[in-house]
Amino acid sequence: MLTRRRLAVAALAAAALALGAQQAGAISTNCAVNASGGFINCLALSNPLSELVDTNQASGTPYRFQLVRPSDGARWGWWQYNDLNPHLFGIAPGGGIIVAQVDNLGAGNPSSYYVEMN
Repeated sequence: MLTRRRLAVAALAAAALALGAQQAGAISTNCAVNASGGFINCLALSNPLSELVDTNQASGTPYRFQLVRPSDGARWGWWQYNDLNPHLFGIAPGGGIIVAQVDNLGAGNPSSYYVEMN
């Protein structure tokens, strides 16, 4: 029984290290967002310095993008785009975890958006 507890603790520690390591550098994802569903959380990173967002298909335009800090509800944006170009901008919101959110204002249901934080 003691061995099982040690294995469980070791597994939890390894999972915590893996999650922490993911936030050490750039991370990205393709986020599926339904039309007219409001802002959807796509990606989170601790203290990011830059943000890139792009739609993967024309039916995903227009779309809005914003950043949120859950710890105090601070918001940056929203920015609205109606093209297929990647949009890169520097940010320095500080204060811990920042969440990237996308709102699909287009006709695609769902549409895919590429989001990267560094």
